[in-house]
This record gives sequence, structure tokens and C-alpha cells, in this order.
Amino acid sequence: MNKILLASEISNYKDIGQKIDLNKVNTIIEEVQITNLKEVLGDKFYFDLIGNLDNPNYQDLLSGSTFEYCGVTYHQDGIKALLADYFMAKYVLVINTNFTPFGATVKQSNDSEPVDRNSLKDYSNFQSQLAGSRLEIIKHYLNANPSIFPNWNNNISTSDYGLITGRRFRFKKL
Repeated sequence: MNKILLASEISNYKDIGQKIDLNKVNTIIEEVQITNLKEVLGDKFYFDLIGNLDNPNYQDLLSGSTFEYCGVTYHQDGIKALLADYFMAKYVLVINTNFTPFGATVKQSNDSEPVDRNSLKDYSNFQSQLAGSRLEIIKHYLNANPSIFPNWNNNISTSDYGLITGRRFRFKKL
């Protein structure tokens, strides 16, 4: 799988500590890239982005830039920062859970106490909200640059037969 964000880049966006489980981090990055990011970008543009990770025209989209849209100057943080928010929203919920042959266990040590699950959920929700805010500005950037990103259609799915209706919405109870 072509990863947009590498485990080594996570620390540029989020503080996840010094000793990280690379297998767990890489798995979460893949999961949020396929589920969260693909859903908000739409299939067509998601796969266009994956195919153009090395394209110089896509680097500002990936890493962030300043742009003007409808007479307002914006700064978008980039798809990598957005993906880091999605990553962190999931990471905080699963970091202390290990799956063993005997079932799921929670990591504990003599000198520490696990954080309350509700606090972790609150932090996860905050990261999801942050991702939503970043996404809105990234959408402005994409809408301001249709010649660079012709496959972006504001996440409206299209096919050879025209507009596909029946969009799905996801609601989260807070």
C-alpha cells in the first residue's frame, strides 16, 4: 500500500512518545488512510492522490501551503496533518491494548496507572473535530486549484453515466 504518512513522520505532527510499536502505528496509519481519508476525499480523488505522491504539484497539498480563495488568504496544513489527526483519534483508543492468545489485555506497570477510558474518548473526539476543521480548509484549497486537481469534485462521486446519487452520511453521537 502507498502510504501518504509514514510512521517516522508522525512525530512531526503528534507527540506519541519515544518508544513506539511500529507494527501498531503502521497498521493504524493504513486503517485511517483507507477508511477516514478515502471517505472524505472520495474514491476518484483518493486514488489520484495516491498515484501522485511524488508529483511536485501535489506537494503543497500533502505538506501544507498558503493560498487565496474567494478573496481570503488561508493556510492549509496539508493532507499529512489531516491524516495525523485521524491517526491520533484512533491511536489513543488502542495504544494500551494488546491482543494475545489469551484475549485482549491492557498494558500496566508498577509506576503508572492507565488513563480513564472516558478521557481517552474525549481526546479522540477532539482529534476528530480538529481533523474536520483541517479538512474544510483543505477543501477550499482543492476548490481554489481545479486546474491542478481536476479529479477533485468536492467529494461528489461521478461515473461514466453522470452524477451518482444516494450519498451516505455518517453521524456520531457525542
